Amino acid sequence: MQSMARVEFYFDLVSPYSYLAHARVYDLCRERGAELVLRPVLLGAVHRLSGNTAPVEVPAKARYQHRDIHRWAVRYGVPLRFPDPFPFRTVTTMRAAVFLEERGQMERFVREAFRLYWAEGGAPAGLEEADERGPVAEAARRAGLDPGEVLEGASSPPAREALRRATSAAVERGVFGTPTFFVGEEMFWGNDRLGFVGAALDRLL
Repeated sequence: MQSMARVEFYFDLVSPYSYLAHARVYDLCRERGAELVLRPVLLGAVHRLSGNTAPVEVPAKARYQHRDIHRWAVRYGVPLRFPDPFPFRTVTTMRAAVFLEERGQMERFVREAFRLYWAEGGAPAGLEEADERGPVAEAARRAGLDPGEVLEGASSPPAREALRRATSAAVERGVFGTPTFFVGEEMFWGNDRLGFVGAALDRLL
């Protein structure tokens, strides 16, 4: 019997293209009967460790990206309220994701956090740790989880270390930005590479 093909999806909630990809990759996998594996990372650390530069640090690129993100949202038919300020802090958010991963509860938390941060204007309002507590708690509540427990878990040393390890492992594998996808050991970077992800799955299936 053939084993199920799978797509590994490396993401950070601060990444607009991760939001766009998240809106489509589930359908792509479901249509092909493939498994989707979420791989949370901290994008700032990915950039630092890989030597990459965030688009927002290049003014012309940042202006272009803002328009491009809205074009893709229209193409996909997904709601978008671009966060202000941007970028915003996601350290606690991503630690919460890895904390919930071990409990089998990450997927619904991530789904609600993406919706809150990118479709409803509920992203963290700054770059301080306290700015994340409200949004993380709200995403947890919407996911049917205990907000206090999620916040406590996200601040625990195991969650901190787990996110650090996951981010380092991603960079060692070749990840330099998000969203990044793997089908087997074939890597694809960017929301606009989902067609290639689907083709790689088709070859396996």
